[in-house]
Amino acid sequence: VLFGGFAPAALERVGRFGDGFLGAALPPSFMSKLFRDAETAWQKHDRPGRPRLVAQANVALGPDSTVDRARHNLRDYYAFSGHVAYMEAGLLTTPRQIRETADAYFGIGADEVMLYCWASDADQIDRLADTLY
Repeated sequence: VLFGGFAPAALERVGRFGDGFLGAALPPSFMSKLFRDAETAWQKHDRPGRPRLVAQANVALGPDSTVDRARHNLRDYYAFSGHVAYMEAGLLTTPRQIRETADAYFGIGADEVMLYCWASDADQIDRLADTLY
């Protein structure tokens, strides 16, 4: 079970009950602190090993129509939150952005990076594979 969240209580749950932490839609510079806090909570509860650390990045990779659809879907999803502009600004849309962000997450200790595609263009899978491998 991976717990996510930004509040101290969420990170405490990682240490007490979880298998790890899932951080979503934050730049690596912010995610690093959450990863360290999850590790601290883990140690506080004398858990063996270390928590699994997973980072999620929002992506759209492809022609303008794919990126436009992704932006539309992301705006619709986050409309209630008051953070639409922030979330939209964090959408990764170029191979370089995606590679650099994945590398940065691994650099701060991520065991896994999930790429959340906001458009249904299935060809993104091949584009992402070409970008990362």
